[in-house]
Amino acid sequence: KGNNKKLASLEFKTIWELYKNEKIKLKKIKNTAYVFSSIHNIKSNEIFLNRLTYTNYIGKCLIEEKNIKKLLENIKNLNFNKYENKSFAVRIKNAKKTEKHDKLERELAEPIWENFKNPKVNLKNPDIEFNFFLIDKINYLAIKIFENNKNYLKRMPKLRPIAMPYTLKSDMARACVNLLNLKKGKLIDPFCGIGGILLEAYEMNFEIFGNDISWNDLKYLKINFQHYFPNGKYTLSLADSKTQFLKKNTMDGIVSDIPYGKCSRKLGKDLYENFLISAKQYLKPNKRMILIYANFNEIKTLAQKHFKIIEEVDEYINRSMTRHILILENNK
Repeated sequence: KGNNKKLASLEFKTIWELYKNEKIKLKKIKNTAYVFSSIHNIKSNEIFLNRLTYTNYIGKCLIEEKNIKKLLENIKNLNFNKYENKSFAVRIKNAKKTEKHDKLERELAEPIWENFKNPKVNLKNPDIEFNFFLIDKINYLAIKIFENNKNYLKRMPKLRPIAMPYTLKSDMARACVNLLNLKKGKLIDPFCGIGGILLEAYEMNFEIFGNDISWNDLKYLKINFQHYFPNGKYTLSLADSKTQFLKKNTMDGIVSDIPYGKCSRKLGKDLYENFLISAKQYLKPNKRMILIYANFNEIKTLAQKHFKIIEEVDEYINRSMTRHILILENNK
């Protein structure tokens, strides 16, 4: 997804390494397209794929060739025995549909068809989808593994029953949850507001806790949850996040879009310092906290006194505001 390539690649590598226990290097080939090598043969039904937010597509590369005629010839040398008795379709992915592209799809489909003993074509719901890409004058033929259905778009702020200005979008909230490097566990947003981050964490099967100092915000959170997850289970508390409102070492992760000051209630100069001290107590050792803050906020300097900074990613909003995503680890 092209709006924040650093966040997209960081999210992908975090999830891949978490579930596959393998460090990978993403090589950029053009704009938003990357290639990487893996020892794993990924199947399209693996659960971790549904965690990905900023990744639109994953395919297994079969052929990489500059010359399209050579690519067509190389298709004939592929072994399709393991795909026998499965239906297939051929699609050109990164180009608009034209008569020329339709012709190329037919040219690609012909040698693939001939490689099957018993070919079956299904253009609507194929078992296998062969995808063709032309990227920076290189032709790629791949088998689709994953394509993002983007269900999180249903929970974008403007579609929620209750929305507020500068509420975190569902895609960014989801990516921040993924940066916790957790498969499961207890997650809290200490400044949860109307619940945008918690909606995404709940959808990813985390046990969620929300806290806010505003009773009204918690009331609106319940309305939003009732809309998307009528039977959803979560825990809420009405407390000042500066205080020690949770027991020690009870949370596996913290994700929060902290109050900025300009568009939110100002809660005192000592808010951030005391919040960080409190969070350090209830966050388990070596676990992560993801803080989203504005460019006019100075929490980073305070955070590094109490936590180890793993990474920081910027997200441009407009001329007057840039959000920063700070990945912290509780190991100081």
